Amino acid sequence: MYYCGAVRQLAHVNTDMRSTDQSAYMDYARNLYESNYTFTGGPNRMPIYPVLQSLFYRPGMSDEEFFTRGKYVNLVLSVGLLGGLTLILRHFFPPLHTLNLMLIIAFTVFIFKAGWFQTELLFYFVNLCLFLLMYMLLQKPSCPLAILAGIVAGLAHLTKASVLPGLVLFLLCLGVQWAWTVHQNRRPETPVTAPGSATPYSLVALLVGLSFLITVFPYVRTSKRIFGQYFYNVNSTFYMWYDSWAEAKEGTRAHGDRVGWPDVAPEQIPSMSRYLREHTPQQVVARLLSGGRLVLDNVVHSYGYFKYALIYAGLLVAAMRRHWSQTQRLLAANRALLAFLLAYFAAYSLLYSWYGVIIAGNRLVLAQFMPLMLVMSRGLCALLRSSQVRIGRQRVNALTAVNLVILAVVAVDVYLVLTERVGSVYGGY
Repeated sequence: MYYCGAVRQLAHVNTDMRSTDQSAYMDYARNLYESNYTFTGGPNRMPIYPVLQSLFYRPGMSDEEFFTRGKYVNLVLSVGLLGGLTLILRHFFPPLHTLNLMLIIAFTVFIFKAGWFQTELLFYFVNLCLFLLMYMLLQKPSCPLAILAGIVAGLAHLTKASVLPGLVLFLLCLGVQWAWTVHQNRRPETPVTAPGSATPYSLVALLVGLSFLITVFPYVRTSKRIFGQYFYNVNSTFYMWYDSWAEAKEGTRAHGDRVGWPDVAPEQIPSMSRYLREHTPQQVVARLLSGGRLVLDNVVHSYGYFKYALIYAGLLVAAMRRHWSQTQRLLAANRALLAFLLAYFAAYSLLYSWYGVIIAGNRLVLAQFMPLMLVMSRGLCALLRSSQVRIGRQRVNALTAVNLVILAVVAVDVYLVLTERVGSVYGGY
């Protein structure tokens, strides 16, 4: 059902290769193949997805042939990603809960983006893997997991340059946790950790940082040579400091920012310092509010995933109120993790709101949908797994009862998606 629905989106909705930067990815992949992989690409799109698509390019293919083949490649890739996601979620959750999450993700996110020549689905999956590794490392430091997290962070960055804020926040949280543990270990009258237990946090931060830099080094070295910056990206370097996309197109983009450093006078280069110098605090706040409204409007009127975020959030709040003493114990035992999660989602919400006036749509926000659903699901399972509710004369596990209700809602949604939405709703944004 998923495959057939995705083919409907592929064949009837996604018919223009020039829409939503698909042709740019096609050109990138074709140039990689024809240059024997010496083509360096531009500073807007990262190389992993074009490299993957280039493996399916053949000399002499027309644009239409490559476009069609690339869409089917992405569809088959999405099936594989969903399989991997199933294994990951099953590790954390019981079968029924895993089933609900998979149906929600597959039929309200993936099915609308599977038939597109875009990197998004691959990035969502790799970004979730990185998020999970950071989540686990804050709960229990581990050197092998730290190395893996750094490598996955590098791969995620080379898929789409959006992970650096989250990675920096994670390293900051590790540093704070390390400093706190050192401080506590210097108080022998109230020891809370064993001597030397602070070492893993500092070592984890070092291993994550080093393995990340080693993974991305070939790419960032080339970026430094061509553009003068190791982590040069036109979106984060220039465009986010304009007030609109039209202004960005007339600015550095029109002066060669994608082939080298733009040919603009230094005082005309957009930057955070220049933006804050030329805008009042009221204008900054107004931009965040305006961008936030645009992002929220796109999310609410999107593919159908938003209501599930609300449902799970409401259930989690209700479970926390019902089991408040258990909630307090869980929060107290995971302070560093809680601080990271709050900072992570708050930071990305602000960044998406800020960038919303430049480019709106679902593509950016959806990177955090699966991490958010996983966090809320972890909370629900921890609080409801041993709880029971009365249905008639029977007492039923609360988590099972909740999942049965959600499954009924999802079943209706899957039917509506397959019969109506997937053949008409535009999935590119």
